[in-house]
Amino acid sequence: MKRAYTQPISSVNYQDYETLVTLAWREDCPDEDITSVSLFSPEKKASASLNAREPGILCGTGVLEVLNVLSGNSIQYEFLKKDSDTFAKGDTLLKIQGSLIGILRIERILLNFLQYLSGISTRTGEVVSKYGKNGLMILDTRKTLPGYRKLAKYAVYCGGGSNHRLNLSEMALIKDNHLAMYSSAHEPVNTIKTKFPGRLVEVEIDSLSQLEDVITSGADVILLDNFSLEDAKIAYTTLKQKAPNVQIEISGGITPEKLEALAELSGAGVSMGYLTHTTRFLDLGLDIEQR
Repeated sequence: MKRAYTQPISSVNYQDYETLVTLAWREDCPDEDITSVSLFSPEKKASASLNAREPGILCGTGVLEVLNVLSGNSIQYEFLKKDSDTFAKGDTLLKIQGSLIGILRIERILLNFLQYLSGISTRTGEVVSKYGKNGLMILDTRKTLPGYRKLAKYAVYCGGGSNHRLNLSEMALIKDNHLAMYSSAHEPVNTIKTKFPGRLVEVEIDSLSQLEDVITSGADVILLDNFSLEDAKIAYTTLKQKAPNVQIEISGGITPEKLEALAELSGAGVSMGYLTHTTRFLDLGLDIEQR
């Protein structure tokens, strides 16, 4: 199944983490870790393991490369799982050795990233495993924490979900506030396609009365926003008959419970801000081994 409207966020690199991790590093310890430097000498070594306290899907392993650089390469580490891997409660995901002060210095930042991103991956995986098999494309949205957009969408992808546009530049989405300035979808669709040839153009509608107009507008994607289940089914059937090459998307407060009712609309995309804006931290813990 297609996993993105434009380019899937199937991988991230050091630079994608660097700015956020560096900010977190400065925020967490602007001077010194006064507890650790008071209690332990710089020469003190330790080992630690990252353990899962509940099952999930891992995401965010690249954060540790940046943290190690910021800590002066004071640790050595080995991930026993990689991004997108599933794990069970009790599994060890990571082994760390090196400076005790260094391990304690990175602990909270490491957990914050891994718990947050793995939380998104795990929630996405739960939704996709239950509803994706019915042919629905589970999409993310731009409802993400500022600065975390690419990482959050990567986490969705790691969980088996699909990516909507990464930003406003990748593809056009003509929403209700745009259409309010026009009497028809034809003019804005044509204007965008002329100015930015090759870019996908999506049009959002909120009633069946707009359907005939948008079908003939040349839109690549038609978004049914806040449609009732009955109207969504009518629009879906009409679009399959009259515009079979147009991608259908459904949005508007979509939760897993609502997906049950949409499951029969095979091939439709369902965009869910729920995947990223209400996620919870997955329960992971970094345990230092006593010597």
